[in-house]
Amino acid sequence: MKSSRREFVRLAAAGALLPPGLMADGLEYEQEVAPSDRIRIGLIGAGGQGSDDINQALKTPGIEMVAAADIYQGRLNRAQEVWGEKTRLFTTRDYRELLARPDIDAVVVATPDHWHAQVCIDAMTAGKDVYCEKPMVQQIDEGSRVIEAQRKTGRMFQVGSQRVSSIIYLKAK
Repeated sequence: MKSSRREFVRLAAAGALLPPGLMADGLEYEQEVAPSDRIRIGLIGAGGQGSDDINQALKTPGIEMVAAADIYQGRLNRAQEVWGEKTRLFTTRDYRELLARPDIDAVVVATPDHWHAQVCIDAMTAGKDVYCEKPMVQQIDEGSRVIEAQRKTGRMFQVGSQRVSSIIYLKAK
């Protein structure tokens, strides 16, 4: 299976619901991925949810985490400990520095909710594909701005609402 940005977003979304090592199509993957097919991602918001999202994404062959941004230095220190072992992980307290890097293809946005819209708009404008934790926005007008940015840039954009749309919640209802 050849990796692509579109496939990454699909698998990252589905991967949040699956046991470790199992992909969305039910197969386990252990394959080499050519350097030209690798997707280099950055994390904006390195707390619990962002960390979980990255750990799920890193189970997909060809995904490399190269940067993390968070305003809390302790989270950046932890990011270096967890993900900086194999590579020199770039960390910053200013997410705009992460977005300025040309070596990043996509970002996971897991900031506090009130920052989601602006960070996603900035990321797409910077040419990055985006996986955004829910909620995408807090005000209706922010939603229009995010949609406009996606349409204008043509970047991949997905909002993470898998947990609450899981079959488990339907069965619980």
